[in-house]
Amino acid sequence: MTVCLQCKSQRVIRGEIVEFEGAGAAVFRPDGLRTFALTLAPGPLLEPPGFACLDCGLVWGATSPKKLTTFIRKHCKESVGNNEKV
Repeated sequence: MTVCLQCKSQRVIRGEIVEFEGAGAAVFRPDGLRTFALTLAPGPLLEPPGFACLDCGLVWGATSPKKLTTFIRKHCKESVGNNEKV
């Protein structure tokens, strides 16, 4: 089971980090996004700072948990990640 690197929570979902509007900003796009989800952004914006490990190459950032939960409830299929409802 995947756990949060910072708080060790098991409420972790998969997704991808994608560029938003070509302005150097990035968003987290959760797996399970509905095909025809009507939204201006493909996910909540990542907040600075971002981090990268020089040893293993892991890259991560953070976003508002409230904005992430709201986005998932509005635009994703009923269950995401570990089949847990958000």
